[in-house]
Amino acid sequence: MTAEARRAVAIIGSGPSACYTAQALLKLRRDVDVAMFERLPVPYGLIRYGVAPDHIGTKAVTRQFDRLFTKSGVRFLGNVDVGRDVDFETVRGAFDATVVATGLHADARLQLPGFEHERVIGAGRFMRILNQHPGDDVALPRLGTRAAVVGNGNVAIDVVRLLAKQESDFEGSDVHSPLLSDATGDLRVIEVLGRAAVDDARFTPSLLAELGRIDGVRVEAFGVAAEQLVDREQRSGQAAALAGLLERTQPERPRITVRLRFGVAPVALAEDHGRLKLSVAGPGTSAANAASTSAEPASIEVDSVITAVGFHRGDAHLLHALLGDEQDVFAAGWARRGPQGTIAESRAEGQTVAREVDSWLASAAPKPEGERAALLDRLTATSVSFAEWSAIDEHEQRRAAPGRVRAKEQDTQTLLRIARSAATMGEDPHPESNT
Repeated sequence: MTAEARRAVAIIGSGPSACYTAQALLKLRRDVDVAMFERLPVPYGLIRYGVAPDHIGTKAVTRQFDRLFTKSGVRFLGNVDVGRDVDFETVRGAFDATVVATGLHADARLQLPGFEHERVIGAGRFMRILNQHPGDDVALPRLGTRAAVVGNGNVAIDVVRLLAKQESDFEGSDVHSPLLSDATGDLRVIEVLGRAAVDDARFTPSLLAELGRIDGVRVEAFGVAAEQLVDREQRSGQAAALAGLLERTQPERPRITVRLRFGVAPVALAEDHGRLKLSVAGPGTSAANAASTSAEPASIEVDSVITAVGFHRGDAHLLHALLGDEQDVFAAGWARRGPQGTIAESRAEGQTVAREVDSWLASAAPKPEGERAALLDRLTATSVSFAEWSAIDEHEQRRAAPGRVRAKEQDTQTLLRIARSAATMGEDPHPESNT
């Protein structure tokens, strides 16, 4: 196959959806070169900065993605913000197809009175800070003795698990313990408010069950009828997981108490003598572990609130590029379907996107290589290659504290300095690419 016949695809973003799409496309076509643009100096997006830092097994998928860059010839261009360092239309004009896989960043906000309070933090921001995302805060707010988590999906349960754990529970993770210890040092009660009934809750049963493996945690449930937990044939997977959890988590002197309230909706938030008064409505406000039909608002006193109610779709970087009729522009991941679905589901979607790109390439004329080569040459001086990222990766692993797998660098300039140091030590930071 001649060099002139090769096709070129740009992928904007380097998270799981971007990588799965590249992986699937390379299986469909042997004549395609892929360049992956990432605004941060480091790859893997949601996996590195969004997945709970104690779920190191989930993060291990990056070893599979490493092969895209080390064996399959995908070119990584870190520290390139499309829209800041290069126009989207410039990238689109230089490549035969462009895939936008930039994800979503901003937490959805509860449009309720009082929820703009400084002691309200979105779960996405909480997780990014804990994962030491560049550009985010370097400290979590102190949560006080009582924290409320609004939401009953997997992200909410992730937050609860991280808040409830002790230092010894983070063995083998990449949790930056000082951040979490400072935030949770006084925490004694976690109120978890979910609008859905237990059978409709969106958490994975196995994820809820993980709470039962944390020493010193007592779990209480409200807004759940007793028969939902007892009837083994009729109960849902969520109810079964909750029943098992309640049996295992009844220490006499709990270190942390987690109160799972189902069928509860927040109404308003107000500060009262230094504490936050969270007004709620729904059967989960009942004081007994049985359903109540009362819809009268009640109030719960807390010191802080973490909202796990999704992400704001309107802030997706470059989504404006998808609103037209450009046949050579495709979307993947949350930029395509909104903030839903797991990393595992991204693999199937990546195959779908790859087939769409393949179909387009089969019918579209190749674009001249000169403009693309000039663009990539121009970006070489400021972009971070995969070899340079590998130097950052090794540096973070060397710095890991006992019991941790890495110590992340959060400062962008520090990350770039490590990358540049690798380049000056004789390594080729930008190996030749067919792209």
